Amino acid sequence: MEIPALRHPYGTVPIIYESAGIRRVMTLAYLIVWAWEEHKIQAKQAAKREERQMVIILDEAEAHLHPKWQRILLPALVGIGSDLHEELAVQLLVATHSPMVMASAEPIFDVDKDKLFHLDMEKNGKVTFKELKFALQGSSDSWLQSDVFGLKFAGSAEAERALRRASEILERGSATKQEVEAASKELTEHVASEDPFWMRWVLFAAKHGVEL
Repeated sequence: MEIPALRHPYGTVPIIYESAGIRRVMTLAYLIVWAWEEHKIQAKQAAKREERQMVIILDEAEAHLHPKWQRILLPALVGIGSDLHEELAVQLLVATHSPMVMASAEPIFDVDKDKLFHLDMEKNGKVTFKELKFALQGSSDSWLQSDVFGLKFAGSAEAERALRRASEILERGSATKQEVEAASKELTEHVASEDPFWMRWVLFAAKHGVEL
């Protein structure tokens, strides 16, 4: 039995030895083309007109994909109908946990035709399903902090705690030198040096005798 293979700059690789991401993309492409070609055969045998509508349901759209692939997946799928037939309309039902996939939808989302829904599970185990208004967020970080994902901070949990504690000290307006030193140490360990929070904190720390 012949095994399909992909030709790369570094050599030819059988599909069974490809990465999980490549296998997923290839499988998706194959199934979509196979479904359309099989439909054409069945329509011809039944002497019926080919359909002009296709529904594609894709769960965990980002699974196994590098972020740069996550960013182009939806735009590629949106244009696949015209590749199969000039009159074929494709409806996509896509579930994702990826802010990169959501960011990639911004240029192609049509508020007159497309819908954004949010699935969530409450503490009592009840699953909620509600429509959200689609709004441009601009970046994957902004999507993480939007109502879709609900995170208050797009970085690590440790960095979020360090920033929250330091912010509480700033809001309080007064602190002991030991408190400022402890907060500074935590910030240094977990918050990037280019974070804009440092502009405020360095001045505050200096006033309390802590040099950074």
